[in-house]
Formats: sequence, structure tokens, C-alpha cells
Amino acid sequence: MSLFSEIEKTIERGFRRWTEKMFGTAQSDELLLVHRAILEQIERKVQTVIRGKRLFPYSRVVVTLRSDDPDRRAVYQAAFAQEGRLEKDIRETLEAARCEVPRGLAIEVHVGEGEGKPYEIEYSMAEPPPAATEPVEAPKPAVKTVARLVLVRGKAARDEYTLEKPRTNIGRLPELTDAEQRVVRRNDVVFEEGGDEANTTVSRRHAHIRLEDGDYRLCDDESEFGTRVFRDGRPIEVPPGNRRGEKLRPGDEIYFGRACMRFEQ
Repeated sequence: MSLFSEIEKTIERGFRRWTEKMFGTAQSDELLLVHRAILEQIERKVQTVIRGKRLFPYSRVVVTLRSDDPDRRAVYQAAFAQEGRLEKDIRETLEAARCEVPRGLAIEVHVGEGEGKPYEIEYSMAEPPPAATEPVEAPKPAVKTVARLVLVRGKAARDEYTLEKPRTNIGRLPELTDAEQRVVRRNDVVFEEGGDEANTTVSRRHAHIRLEDGDYRLCDDESEFGTRVFRDGRPIEVPPGNRRGEKLRPGDEIYFGRACMRFEQ
């Protein structure tokens, strides 16, 4: 880094110690390169103006880390976004650069899908609200469409399923029987028995989605490896056996163990 290196080295050492403890040396080295590149790029936006005064001219910074690998996105989320870790380091870097920043500087860190460069940074200035003009017609309420699940990871009987029933059961095997061979449950979304490694983490009676007042709610049926939703770069655990479950939103990635499906509507 170019400016006030001792302070910045302290920031870097703290990040390295934490990531080595959490992810090991190899992952820490890769994460450190991304961390350093982000801070250096933001620092280069500092401008020297009249009489040597230093200024950071943006009031909003949005950092988006991207990967096509869900596991890599989870690492990015833990390393950079959780507990405002990267935001704190950005603010300390700007403070080390001894520059003036706009009041109310907003820094956002997101994790999303994508390939190529592992991050991108957007800069913007706060804009004044538009002047009052003619009244704007209120938008019409959106018409809810039938939702669907699209297979992302694992092997299922189909690549996608529509959620038309009041309750949709998810698990391994089309049917579950008791000791007397009586059918006790039918799964609507079926992961193949022995399909691949991810499928082994899907319980035969894993989860269900309930359509309730136009909303889709995901419930875990006390599965062995659990159910979670990945939304806006953040994992949300679905409590086992809780009938209320988690309300789904378009774009949610649902993990049944390590198998994954995307909720679309």
C-alpha cells in the first residue's frame, strides 16, 4: 500500500490473523490478496485539492464480491461482510490517508453470483431528491405468479419443479413407507437415492414448502443435515421442526444439506 504504511500494515495483519484462524493459511493468502486490492483501489480515489487538502469525493461505496461457487460465496460472506469487517477496514484506511470524507459516508458490502474478477467497486455521490412535478400514478399491485424451484446442485428427478400445491414435500425417494409397507409420505421434489455426494446429505423426509396467503414458507422437517437459505450473500438457518419456517423471496438459494435449489417467482 502506498500511504501511511504502518497503519495499513496493522489493518492487514489483523485481517490475516483472523482469516488464518478461520480458514487456514492457504485460504487466508487468497483472501488477503483480495482484501489488499480492494483497500488499495479505494485509497487511490483520494484526491489532493487546493493547498494540499486531501478529499475522498464519494458519499457511497458499494463493494460486491462475486463467485459462481456457493461455498466460495459463503467464505466471502464470512471474511468480508459479517460484522462489518471490510467496512471497518475501509473506514480505517481512509482515516489513515488523513482525508476528509463526506458526512454520512455509506459503505455497503455484498456477495453475489458471478465469474471473472472476484470483486467490483461502485462509487457514487448522494443526489438531492427530484423537484416536485406532476403527480405520479401509483404503481399497480404486482400479480403473484406460480413459483418454482430450479436445481442448482445435486441430482433430482427433474431440473425444476412448480410449486402449485398448498404443501410441497422435499426429500429423497418418491415415497416413504412404514414397517408394514404403508405409504406415510410422498415427496413432490425428489432427490435421487445415491445420485451424488450432495444427495447423501438430503434426508428422506427433509423439508416442505407451504403456500399460505400467497406467500411461500420453507420448513425443515427435522432433517439430519439441516436446511438454510442463502439470501443477499447471507446464510439463514431454517429452525428444524418450526412450523412457521422462513418466508421465501425470489432468488433465494435453498440448501437441503449440501444440495441446492433456487426459488424463483
